[in-house]
Formats: sequence, C-alpha cells, structure tokens
Amino acid sequence: MKPAAKWRSEVMNAIAAAIIALLIWAYANDRTRETASVAGTVRLAPADPRVQFVEPSTAVSLAVDVRGSRRAIEAFEDLLRTGLPLATGGDGLSAEPGTHAASLREVLAVNPTVVATGAEVMRVRPESLRFEVGSLVTEQVPIAVVLPNSAVRGEIFADPQVVTVTLPEAARKSIGALSVDASIDTKNLEAGKPQQIDVELRLPNALDRWKELCRIVPPRARISFELLASSSEYTAPSIAVRITLSPQTANRWDVALAPGSESMKDVLLTGSRSAIESITTGAFTPAAVIDLDETQIKIGTADYPVTFWRLPEGVTLVKKSGNAAPASATLRIMPRDPATPTAPK
Repeated sequence: MKPAAKWRSEVMNAIAAAIIALLIWAYANDRTRETASVAGTVRLAPADPRVQFVEPSTAVSLAVDVRGSRRAIEAFEDLLRTGLPLATGGDGLSAEPGTHAASLREVLAVNPTVVATGAEVMRVRPESLRFEVGSLVTEQVPIAVVLPNSAVRGEIFADPQVVTVTLPEAARKSIGALSVDASIDTKNLEAGKPQQIDVELRLPNALDRWKELCRIVPPRARISFELLASSSEYTAPSIAVRITLSPQTANRWDVALAPGSESMKDVLLTGSRSAIESITTGAFTPAAVIDLDETQIKIGTADYPVTFWRLPEGVTLVKKSGNAAPASATLRIMPRDPATPTAPK
C-alpha cells in the first residue's frame, strides 16, 4: 500500500473510532441514572385567562430532587430555570373557583413537559402549594378625565370614550359605579392653546389590592382640551372669623366679635381646581383667624387684623375683594377683672 493511501486509511480509522467512542459515551451517559437536586420556579396559569384568574400570580420558587440520566436532569433543570408554566384544569390542579392545595410532586410527575424530559421527580420542597382560582368579569367602562390643577375652556374629549375593563368578580362587587381615570398634570403645558395628551388609564385606588389582576383595553387614551390656566379663582361669599387665644389670655379677657364682623365677605382665592372644589363642596371649611396671643390687645372695641387664613394646601388669598388693605374684624375686649388697668402686653 502506498504511503499516502496508508496515511488516509489510518486517519479515517481514527475518526471512525472517535465517533464510535462518542456514541458509546452518549449512550452510556443517557442510560446512566443519577440523582440531583435542582432549583427553579413554576408559574400558575388559569385554564382560560379571559374568565378566570389564579393566585399566586407570581413565580413560585422550589427545589426538586430528580433521578434520571444526566441529559434528562439537565433538560428538567432548564425547564425550572426558565419558569415552568402549570395550568389549572390539568396537571393535577383544580380549575374550580375557590382555594385549593396541591402536591407539587404529583403535579410535576404528570406534567407532560416534565415527563418528556425523562426525569423522575423524587421530592419537592415545598411539598404542597395553596392556590386560589377566581372568576373574572368584563364590562365597558367610561373614561373620567381628571385635571386637578387646571381650568379649561369648552368640553374635554377622550378618545376612546369607553374602554373594556376585566377584573376579579370580588373587586367589582367591592365598589359602586366603575370608571377609569385619565389624570393629566398640566403644570408644563402652555395656557391658551388646544392640547392633545396621550395618557395612561388607571383604575380607582380602591382596587389597588387587585391591581395585578385587572386589565384595561386599550390601556391609554388621547385627551383633547383647551387649557385656560393651571389654577382656578374663586370668590368665597363668606368666610367665618375665628379667634384663637391661650387659656391664660381667655381667663383674663372677655372677647366678643362685634355685630357684622362674624365673617369676611367676597374673599377672592386662587389655587388648584381640586383644592378650590374642596371649599365649594364643603369638604374643607376655610377661616380667617385672629390670634390674640400674637396681637396687642386694646381694652374696648377696636379693629384687629387677620393673623392668618386657614385654607387648603395650595390655595392663597388674592385680596379681600374691593379692599386691598389687610382684612380685619371688629372685636370688643374687656377685662374679666374690672381692676385690670391695662393689657398684658
């Protein structure tokens, strides 16, 4: 045999021997059974996500002792590493509404994806899993546009005006009329111009505990409006006058508001629309406060300026309408002890 031919023959024999050895190793590796402990997660999924939810909805961590070939164990480990989905209504998991408990070893042992790996599930920690299956309801819900710090001209338009909301039945029963909010911060918008804002839609805060189980379709809306100003003005017809004084001052002086000084008339206020609305709806009661501990007391009848205005946060006094001077009220102050000759200050 020629040297070249002999060399080629030896090379081919060596390659063939290597391939045979590799096949034998792969066969032996696939047939050799061993035990290993692997960790990962599973995630529960409802049988029909359109009408049901399952809790916990987050990934569940577990450790599993498995037996099988190295290849089978590695395939099983890959499943857990990526998060193995487990659907209710199969794999030993009930799809009936209510709270259930399932043996994780039994669930994994019959799971088709796990069975396909060839790995045998020996033990799972934790051993069992409690889960809840609940019903979902779906309805058409209007969009409520919220512009808490703004005044607008004309109508506010939302596109779309109605969205589809899916939420747990228990969540729906917990509230009355349902709407989704399109809340807009206008502080960086230019007043006097038409605006079109793309806004993420949000459910009421009362549904926060079910937030992860609620869906809004579409999740965003385009709101169109003409911004007049980022604040509102309001003329309060009457704001009551209140007097504050320490117990020591009250023991020494008899204080009374003169007739006609019980309130301030036509007080012009400015602030965010929501804060102004808290006054107009009666949710917040403003007051003009005269603090006699901060004021020089005069015996008899005299005018006393307002020390401070009790107003909602963000609301300020523009002026006392029709009178730019500091607002004041007339008080009659007399000593409780007639022998008191002067004021205590």
